[in-house]
Amino acid sequence: MLTRRRLDGFVERLARLLAGIFFRELAVEGREGIPRGVPLLVVANHHNSLVDPLLLFATLGVRPRFLAKSTLWDMPGIRQLLDLAGAVPVHRRQDEGVDTSQNDETFRRCFDELGAGGVIALFPEGISHDAPGLAPLKTGAARIVLGAMRERGATALRILPVGLTFDEKGVFRSRALVRIGDSLDPTQWLRAAEHDPREAARSLTEAIARALARVTLNYPSHEEASLLERASELFAARERELPARLALAEAFALRQAAIASYRRLRARDPERVEAMRARLAAYAARIEALGLRDEHVAARYPREEVLAYAVGSAALLFWWLPLAALGTFFNWIPYRLVGIAAGQMRSQDLPATVKLFGGFFLFPIAWAIWAVLAGLSFGAGAAFGTLLLAPATGWYAMRFQERYERFFDDAVAYLRVKWRRRRVAELKRERDALHGEVSDLAKQATEPEEKESP
Repeated sequence: MLTRRRLDGFVERLARLLAGIFFRELAVEGREGIPRGVPLLVVANHHNSLVDPLLLFATLGVRPRFLAKSTLWDMPGIRQLLDLAGAVPVHRRQDEGVDTSQNDETFRRCFDELGAGGVIALFPEGISHDAPGLAPLKTGAARIVLGAMRERGATALRILPVGLTFDEKGVFRSRALVRIGDSLDPTQWLRAAEHDPREAARSLTEAIARALARVTLNYPSHEEASLLERASELFAARERELPARLALAEAFALRQAAIASYRRLRARDPERVEAMRARLAAYAARIEALGLRDEHVAARYPREEVLAYAVGSAALLFWWLPLAALGTFFNWIPYRLVGIAAGQMRSQDLPATVKLFGGFFLFPIAWAIWAVLAGLSFGAGAAFGTLLLAPATGWYAMRFQERYERFFDDAVAYLRVKWRRRRVAELKRERDALHGEVSDLAKQATEPEEKESP
């Protein structure tokens, strides 16, 4: 019989495999600051349904017990995965037909895990959502912390805030950033709980919210999110050799600074901020009308580098083509089925979960069917070979498609830039002017406010 430790090791390796397949780029910041040898309560923002716990399991290296809504245990396949990971059900008041009195057992299991020096992970917003910032936090995390310290003697317990950021959270082969903040010592709130437990839990929840705000992006609105993303891109670089997206970690730092500057400037000089918003929106509209992005306008396109990129990409695609064609043959049907199912989701926080976990079940079924067909037609050796070839060539098909789409997108953008030289030159001048304006605004935001004279 497998021990819990071996099961956790298997789940961690599986989570890393799935995360590595789904995300083209997965960056982790702050892992060296995770406290070791003490009980931990991991708290994270929640924007991407079941993908969020998978990312934490894949990247933190502490093998936490997750709290998950009890209704997930009603879903075949998902129930087995939750049990495999040792997840703990939370019985939420908003879920129909749920007995919230069972949460007494949930708290007891959390206290026991933390008292034994283990790790609990939860999402204190209580919901997975599409809002541009953190939702108000529930007090459950604080109550678990204070209860484990008081009733199980887990006085060394620390709270670890983790921020999850996605550039396109529902898109296969997109990017994700896991940002780990400084741990929080809840000892002072334990002392306060001796006098007023309710107020201590509320105050600790506010401290957790502040810690999470430092590792997440919290925009005032979706509209302002687009504005501030454009502003941070403009601020990042005046010019580049070839089109390139900012690394997600770099983009996070710039956007977080832009949010802070925007909040200050909106109070100080709302007219200038509004004028800047209008200019950025007009610039973005002109770029989109040409079928371009800001990175294309910012690029210089040196002839030698363009040629080297084109030749290198074409050679790699040609080399991968046979394996990619075979991989497409084996994997096209489950790929399309998963895509269709994800497209039916109304909430933006579900497509990635459907793609990831739907693929986890459908692709092996497809490989098994192909192996059976090969075995019936050509014998056992062909069946075994198919079981090896189907996933391996599927990887090449995925990388081929990814590289082809990027190459095609870059080639089309390059031709548009060359065909519309005059309009692109105007956009470059506008971009330079906007870069200067954004830089001035960023500098102004750091200056102290002038006090009115008496």
